[in-house]
Amino acid sequence: MELSLIMNEHFENETICFDGFAFQNCVFTNCVILITCMDFEFVNCSFFGSTLHIEPSLPIFEISHQLSQSIYDESTHCYRNEFEYPNPQLPLMKA
Repeated sequence: MELSLIMNEHFENETICFDGFAFQNCVFTNCVILITCMDFEFVNCSFFGSTLHIEPSLPIFEISHQLSQSIYDESTHCYRNEFEYPNPQLPLMKA
């Protein structure tokens, strides 16, 4: 599947589904990010005060690799199991 490329954008207070998109050098501030499949990419992005919700059935190793390609502040959180929200929380690498 070819991904739609989005570059150098700043998203604020939005809910964004990453499926089908490649984000490069984007900034997400106070956003809700939804990831429901592996057809996405983000590289050199920054997340501030955002929340990432990841479909629990997706492979954790591949998701972790994707997440490691960007920067997160301490108020950004990642959740993998919506049925037990807000647990379990996945640790993110801090800026």
